[in-house]
Amino acid sequence: MRGTAYFVFFALMTCCVRARPVRAQNPLAGRVLVVFDQNSSDSVNVANHYLAARGIPSGNLCAISPPETAAALTWSTYVSAMQTPIQNCLDAVGASQVLYIVLSYIRPFSLIGQNGKVYAIDSYIADISNQYATADAFPYPSQAHPYFAVNQSQGNSYEPLLSFADYRAQAGSLQIYSVWRLDGATPALAQGLVDQAIAAEQNGLSGQACLDRRFGPIAKQFDAGDGTGDWELHMAAVFAGQAGFSVTEDENPQEFGTPPAPNCSNAALYSGWYSLNRYNNAFTWNTGAIGFHLDSLSAADQRTGSNWSEDAIQHGIAGTSGAVSEPYLQGLAQPDGVFLNLLEGANLGDAFLRNEAWIKWMILNIGDPLYLPFPGGLPPFNGPNPQTSLVINPQFVVGPSSSTGTVNLAAPAPAGGTVVNLSSSKVSVATVPATVTVPQGATQASFNISTMAQKSNTFLVISASGGITQSNTLGVVPMLGGVSLIAAAVIGGGPVNAAVILNDYAPAGGTTVTLSSSKPSVLPVPTSVTVVEGTYQSTFTLSSNPTSSDTPVTIKASLDGTTTSTSITVTQVLASLALSPSSIVGGNTAHGTVTLTGPGYQGGIAVSLTSSDPSVAAVPSSVTVPAGANKQTLSVTTMPVSSSTPIVITAKSGGSMKSATITVTPHR
Repeated sequence: MRGTAYFVFFALMTCCVRARPVRAQNPLAGRVLVVFDQNSSDSVNVANHYLAARGIPSGNLCAISPPETAAALTWSTYVSAMQTPIQNCLDAVGASQVLYIVLSYIRPFSLIGQNGKVYAIDSYIADISNQYATADAFPYPSQAHPYFAVNQSQGNSYEPLLSFADYRAQAGSLQIYSVWRLDGATPALAQGLVDQAIAAEQNGLSGQACLDRRFGPIAKQFDAGDGTGDWELHMAAVFAGQAGFSVTEDENPQEFGTPPAPNCSNAALYSGWYSLNRYNNAFTWNTGAIGFHLDSLSAADQRTGSNWSEDAIQHGIAGTSGAVSEPYLQGLAQPDGVFLNLLEGANLGDAFLRNEAWIKWMILNIGDPLYLPFPGGLPPFNGPNPQTSLVINPQFVVGPSSSTGTVNLAAPAPAGGTVVNLSSSKVSVATVPATVTVPQGATQASFNISTMAQKSNTFLVISASGGITQSNTLGVVPMLGGVSLIAAAVIGGGPVNAAVILNDYAPAGGTTVTLSSSKPSVLPVPTSVTVVEGTYQSTFTLSSNPTSSDTPVTIKASLDGTTTSTSITVTQVLASLALSPSSIVGGNTAHGTVTLTGPGYQGGIAVSLTSSDPSVAAVPSSVTVPAGANKQTLSVTTMPVSSSTPIVITAKSGGSMKSATITVTPHR
């Protein structure tokens, strides 16, 4: 009966919506599932608008009833209110038929995973049938999803364009989805994302491309760590220039709009960094503009706040992407791959998913996934476009293991072959042969890269000259990759998940890593953990102890002369005790609120309560703050008095104590 009610509901809503001209149907329109909140007229209207504009079949509508909230959903609420009904819709439409899932003006944006960490709802819907991963990722996903293009920016190595439809048609492909939102500060802005996309398809997306780097001359940057972000932005600028766009590429540490960095007017394409959770109003956006900012909270809330994506939509951008929580640079969309695929003729839904390594992670994509800014692609990207490249595989290797370099020519080598000269910028770390020859008629040749063991991450440049002029970064790293904690703070007495990560799979017999704590009385650790043979990480749970004050703790991990560390603050349990009202006529009941310094851990947190004179103002002996909550209310029962009497109420838990005073007054 739910299905029947759903279609009646939609029919009732559509009867009241102003008729719109029907657009030419996109060939992929039938492969979009449009999800709307049946309790929100705004959500229904945005869904209707999208269906009419794109010619999406009404049978591809999916009604859900999520709680309308800016807070992250609990795991159980996500499953019952979003995952299960959307899965039911997919099953009804045909899960293999759907490529794109569009959430039409629906809030919330994030969920709390089963491990207590915050993730993007959309990213979980992308793997709604758990084919990519069956557990929450910590400290980050163990592998890229299979549609992801593994590119090497500095080496100019890019995987060929593959449409998402063609990927999903392959035998053995995972049934994952490209998930998008039509959202913004108002429903009109959400609808405008669709209108802008269609207008740009009809009239062409034009303007300049703006790329905002931050680390100075690109030739001085390794394609590793933060330098990878600058290399991706630089190559995005190169591709935009080759396609005929006017390009503004800035290398100043200041972002656009902050001198000496320039502004970006009439923007068609943008990516850059870095300011956390902030939009610098340095842009004017042309119709259909696509842009995204590389920061850890760039899409924290599309309805309000200072985050980049929300403000960019308000100022006129048509398509964007960002994170709801720390994604790490590797987890954000990669600008060069996104722009290259768009210039090759991909739609938004394909270009972004193809260049976002991880799902079940932190990313929201906002806009119309069917938006095709450059139908058929732009020259030179819409036809054969052979390039020279230098590929290193693996690009990051645990010394003294070897790596392999491959030089690729743009055309077959002539008679006698092509001799390519090779060099290493740090021969004490990695060596290469003096030359490699590409045989006659061939376009590539490979060579061995020998490395030496390192106690810290060491980066160097492998260069090729002669038949090609190309360089690429090689990272020679120690076996120990790091130690990670799931949170920056934990309430004393609570558990905290930890992980030791290796840079390669543990050999036969496993790898034992030594641990230490700077405050073992507050956060003890085992003396060592073993990463099991054939795996790259070991996860374990630490148990903190109660503390009377917030205490920073450093956890160190050591292996073969390499030491890495991470920090956490073990907090006192109680943040405050508040009473309301602070003055009350005896015989009435006041109310109090106990607030913790963070969410309660599993099993809840007991807080003992006392009154300095329970004959005047009585409180329960204790209250329990449930797991996941950070506060609990209590009642203060007062008795009649003959004169004003101040009473101190005290809350205690885990070595921390908070007090508040209530004055009980006589009847007048």
